[in-house]
Amino acid sequence: MDWDIVDSPLQRSLAALNRYAGAPAPDEVFLDDMQQRIDAARRVAGRSGPGARRDANGDLNLAANGDLKRDSNPGANGDLKRDSNRAANHEADRAEPRVLLLGYSGAGNTGADLRTIETIAQLRRLLAPREPRITLFALGDCFDHPLLAGTPRLTPSLPYLPDALDAAVRDADLVLNVEGSTYTSKFSDSLAGVLIGGIALAHAHRRPAMAYGVDSGTMSAALTRFVERNAQAGEVICRNDAARAQLASLGVSAQTGADTAWTYRARADSHNAAPGSRRAALCPNNPFWWPVRADAARARELDARGEASPLRYGPLHFHSWDAARAEAYRAYLDRFAQIAVGLREQGYMPVLVGMEQLDRGACADLAARVPFPIDIVARGPHTLDEVAATVAHAACVVTTRYHAAVLAISHGVPVFGLSMDARIERLLSEMGCGPWRAACDDDDGAQAALAAIASLQDGGVRGALIAAYGDYARMQRARFDAMGERVRAVLEG
Repeated sequence: MDWDIVDSPLQRSLAALNRYAGAPAPDEVFLDDMQQRIDAARRVAGRSGPGARRDANGDLNLAANGDLKRDSNPGANGDLKRDSNRAANHEADRAEPRVLLLGYSGAGNTGADLRTIETIAQLRRLLAPREPRITLFALGDCFDHPLLAGTPRLTPSLPYLPDALDAAVRDADLVLNVEGSTYTSKFSDSLAGVLIGGIALAHAHRRPAMAYGVDSGTMSAALTRFVERNAQAGEVICRNDAARAQLASLGVSAQTGADTAWTYRARADSHNAAPGSRRAALCPNNPFWWPVRADAARARELDARGEASPLRYGPLHFHSWDAARAEAYRAYLDRFAQIAVGLREQGYMPVLVGMEQLDRGACADLAARVPFPIDIVARGPHTLDEVAATVAHAACVVTTRYHAAVLAISHGVPVFGLSMDARIERLLSEMGCGPWRAACDDDDGAQAALAAIASLQDGGVRGALIAAYGDYARMQRARFDAMGERVRAVLEG
């Protein structure tokens, strides 16, 4: 690509988007493009000595390709373009801090939305009487909670996401990554690139930037390189010590904090408030169709034929799937069905909970395997508050979804984890509740779950478990409060 012949930021961004979409390995190209923009911002920031010029808001003025942006009709001295409106409003901006939240909002993922909701609520408490001007980076249109629905969303100024982020972070006084699953290739290298790269871009533009209560996991070689190249960009606060230790091995100096969803309190649930109610919330998903990977050629072929695919995720990405994954998924559903039947025999009334819109398919597949009628409460047909309340006020929970475990523990509900990665394992192990989990592909997972829940008939077992939950939840909320104080210090410093 001869960038010299491309005249405008819009044309450059369109050209980069087309290159990404046509690449054999689009996710790697995306990470490379993010890195190019980060490096360009760092180069310009490095020239911020006596010869560097800043705009009226104190920003280094950087175009999408890293060139200094000049007025289309500069004067004889070649001054950089200044925005008088931003200069006039600079003091007002200081009074109302501009905060950009990077995450997974809008996708109908209850855990991601709870994290965002509690972060917004914390920011408003911390900064009162100032009202922060919060903007959400959104990945969908599911905003069924009033706090999310009333928060402005980022309108990209350029078509290619790395360029849009490069512009957006420079309009913020603070950039927060509020998604938990950040340093991992489990779900998508492109999403990880947005979260990690957005913080690195903000840091390169000398904007305060923090990864807020994040986790880690297995990473691809490309994502590992990306993390190592940006190891010192921004502040990183992990939600457990295991993540902090893993990131330290890659050169990332992180602090231990907490997940931001611990302060959420579920509304009353009339179903579980009924005398003698013993609902067991079962929270399945499809653990085996991740990660999603970009495949533009496949997307174009489907579009040309006017066909849909159940594996398609957004315009260009597709879930991973093959015969081995399909067989693992069938066995997983069979184990979950055994748990449902066994819990009914123990006197519970099972209900299936779809913590994310995507989980509706897994709930339907599981319901078809259960030999009795079973209710489904899932995002989409049900709101975030309804889904969260079903978990938080259950008699017990069995989950593959991390934030169903957080909701249960936070509300004193016994939980057994059928984990798809390290997140639930870390959570329960950190609490000293290691026997209350099994891998989602463990042949003995159903028996382990049923035995653990049966042990609750012993009042001593139940009492010790709930006491451990209370101690742990209080510690997490205290850590979250400390994280907030750090944010306030950054914004007021």
